[in-house]
Amino acid sequence: MNLRLLAIAMAGALVTSAAPAMADVTKVGTIEIWANDTATQYNGRIPRTVYLQEMGRRYDADGNRVVTREAYLNDWGNRWDAMDPNGRGLSPAEVSNLTHNVDSTTSGMPRTGSGVQPGNMGPANSKGQ
Repeated sequence: MNLRLLAIAMAGALVTSAAPAMADVTKVGTIEIWANDTATQYNGRIPRTVYLQEMGRRYDADGNRVVTREAYLNDWGNRWDAMDPNGRGLSPAEVSNLTHNVDSTTSGMPRTGSGVQPGNMGPANSKGQ
């Protein structure tokens, strides 16, 4: 019976100790939210160094690392350089494009679905074959 109480106490301690880290993750949100918030501090464009610092912080917070931090940041730096050859910084929409997460507020895609043609969906669609 003491073993059961010990297990419950350990589980409670684990949840309590992880709560600040979990709260920090939910506060951060997506890269798009971060980009929108950060761009306002830099006249609408995010500097390369600020972006790489954020990506390094996200790398450190990620427990599923596959490559080294240096390789990870070099890859993001090379992608950044390709999108921003003049070094003027990127807008939040360009950051969304860089990360391949399209920000719905800047994508230009219709939100209503009004462009969908009825009857052209499903595996038995004879029009698409």
